[in-house]
Amino acid sequence: MFKEKTNSLKIETLSQSEEQDYLIHSRIEIQQILQTICKHNTRSALYFDARRNFFLTLVLGANDTGIWIDPASRATDNRRLLDSPEIIFVSSHNQSKVQFVAHNPWQVIYEDKEAIFLPLPQQLLRLQRRDDYRLAAWPRHPLHCILKPAKNQARIMSVMDISLGGLSLECQDKDIELRPGKIYSDCEIDLPEVGKLTATIQIKNSFEITNRNGKTRRRVGCVFLQPLKAMTMPLQRYVAQMQCRSASAGMHP
Repeated sequence: MFKEKTNSLKIETLSQSEEQDYLIHSRIEIQQILQTICKHNTRSALYFDARRNFFLTLVLGANDTGIWIDPASRATDNRRLLDSPEIIFVSSHNQSKVQFVAHNPWQVIYEDKEAIFLPLPQQLLRLQRRDDYRLAAWPRHPLHCILKPAKNQARIMSVMDISLGGLSLECQDKDIELRPGKIYSDCEIDLPEVGKLTATIQIKNSFEITNRNGKTRRRVGCVFLQPLKAMTMPLQRYVAQMQCRSASAGMHP
């Protein structure tokens, strides 16, 4: 293994309040993320010796009890890892950093080869920065945003893509004027299997696109203003779920 530190595999340090926004506690979801890392042979890093040393590795297998890791090429690194009271696992999943703290590693045999076993963590940090990933809406799972330009008025608009930082909407000629800088509060977005979000959005840009049939439509890019934890956590969960489905199906949304 190459002992080189890449930015994507550095340990992420967050404040306690920031960390709570990205922690996953569901054992099923944690297992699915680690199985996807294994399936795609995603490079990972194990930090030990109070985070002073690390080596790059691959996940050999994962189930509801834990994960099996390819050991280091140097026996001394493996011994020091096994003696470390705390190990930090860092990897990536669908363009998001994944990190968790592990304890009590075991040296085992996995599929007739030496391996290191790490028990399934009780919590896992899946860090997706706001503008890291924009999820295009699936035709089979259409998203809509309800804008309220005035009291007792509402417009239902199609969501073309969405991220933790904002979304883009497709407009028709009859739609309300969406000028850059305009702010709409109490917008509603219904996320399948997750729930309804209420957000304040600001229009950032507007542009026209031409479909293959020659028809021209307008799209507007929007950002979420001062998103609250009650909104970002369900949205992060929805984006993660759709990314997992996309990866499992071997297709893009």
